[in-house]
Amino acid sequence: MKNTTEKTACARDKIIELYSTAALAHEASCQALEKNMSQYLGSYEIDNSRESATTVRNITYEIIESEIDPDIPYPKATPSVYSEKREQNARNIELLCRAIRERLPFESLNDIDERYTYIYGGSVFYMEWDSEIFADGISGGVRLYCISPLDFIPEPGVCDVENMKYCFIRFTTTRSELIRKYGVTEKELELAECEYRYGEESYGANTMRVIHAFYRDEDGDVCKTVFSGKLILSDMPKCFSRKVEVCSRCGIEAGGCTCSGAGRSYYDTPTEIICNESGERVRVPYYMMHEFPIVIRQNTRCSESLFGLSDCERIRPQQQAINKVESRILKKLLRAGVTPVMPEDASFTLGNSIFGEIIRTRPGETLENYGKIDTTPDISQDIAEADRLYEQAKRVIGISDAFVGTDTANAESGYARELKISRAASRLETKKRMKYHAYSRLYRLIFEHYLAFADEPRTLYGTAGFLNSEISIFNRSDFMEKDADGAPYYSDAYLFSVDLNSGSEYTREALWERNLSNLESGTLGDKSSPETLLLYWQAQERAHYPFAKDNAEYFKALIRARSVTEAVTENQQESEK
Repeated sequence: MKNTTEKTACARDKIIELYSTAALAHEASCQALEKNMSQYLGSYEIDNSRESATTVRNITYEIIESEIDPDIPYPKATPSVYSEKREQNARNIELLCRAIRERLPFESLNDIDERYTYIYGGSVFYMEWDSEIFADGISGGVRLYCISPLDFIPEPGVCDVENMKYCFIRFTTTRSELIRKYGVTEKELELAECEYRYGEESYGANTMRVIHAFYRDEDGDVCKTVFSGKLILSDMPKCFSRKVEVCSRCGIEAGGCTCSGAGRSYYDTPTEIICNESGERVRVPYYMMHEFPIVIRQNTRCSESLFGLSDCERIRPQQQAINKVESRILKKLLRAGVTPVMPEDASFTLGNSIFGEIIRTRPGETLENYGKIDTTPDISQDIAEADRLYEQAKRVIGISDAFVGTDTANAESGYARELKISRAASRLETKKRMKYHAYSRLYRLIFEHYLAFADEPRTLYGTAGFLNSEISIFNRSDFMEKDADGAPYYSDAYLFSVDLNSGSEYTREALWERNLSNLESGTLGDKSSPETLLLYWQAQERAHYPFAKDNAEYFKALIRARSVTEAVTENQQESEK
């Protein structure tokens, strides 16, 4: 037991040492990342110059904001080997991921993710299982965080999360939250690390820095240690294996312990007991995840880089040049003016506050005796150069006039314009594909977490088709299969992507118009038929058209009432015969 404790302590010390080394190596990257953010916010700094710009035309902010995509892709799951059961399981996975998509604040996460990706070159998603989540009478669920690349410390020199042996995520929390979540005392918190300190003053002494360390053990399994400064808050070897939480003093499971301020220990429970098809009780290994619960979205792929190319870096030359030109324009205008020229003995007096100074002419004089010297500079070339640099920056990113819809000089057909926009947006399309890739990995993480930890079945809702809503159940026992020796195991053999036909890539207004066009063109059938109108309003309901659900329910009731009337009439006719 002593050797095990010493071994665990050495592992903790090793993790803290690795963090110090990795954080030091990460500092160089942080400087570049902070420079990108500063540029996005409108920095006055000029590279390789002691002088700063006097004004900033922030084309970086303007271009990045025009790229922001509110689209949140829908999940799509496919069994790697087809069977009817696996196909139904894939449908349940999609419904589960859609339900999580609606429950989690994906709109807020997407907003942060979009800006991080374009500014820094990438963003970091981190997912964890939280047993404290309680909804619909069921405990447990996933939490998702979008982390700044500044707070993700990778293993130095490794450019792919899947190949890392260890990595770290920095969080900021409060003292009270550390006490509540990890059961530490105020005295123990003296070892923790405050987030900000200025001299002897502790600014926000209640704010603490917490590090989540993920690493692989000798078996290749993922382990997790949480610490702050020199204070170990949690240590979980094989963190994805099922564990029983007990008091480290009395050995009683959590909830039944009466020890004041007792620490926590975790013991693995690798198998569970279930009843098989014949009613026998058998032991089945719990499903265990084997990858870090981290997904990195890259802006565009860059060799030998954890993140992609930053848009800030790509247009920094244009931003710097345009700041110089705009500063020169401002300097010229500030020095410009009109100087009056008048006879030496002319009378010059002060007038009222509206008209200012007044020049009084002498008797017999005309305005020809007076003149002016106009020192207003010609800034037309400077303006043209600034506009040229702006257009250059847009072309570097791939935002053309055709893409934003301002290229209206030539008359052309709608199809020709659509083709032109499509070609102009090809560089932006690659970024969207990288987003799809990241979300497909996120949806797989959601599935794996629920397969590993969701003991209770989850009720899922969806649309089954013409008249009915679909109610399904996600039960991890449905994913149980047998290997060649007949031993049961949980199967995760499903392929994940995003559903490009879900309509999420279109704006709602565009979907509404598209559905109306289908109705009017007769694509859905006779537009005077209640069945056709029901299809139309169901499509509008999925596109979140206002009051579409009420209209769909009306036509459902109308069709059902007509069916009942027809059945009654048919029975009467049969009885009369």
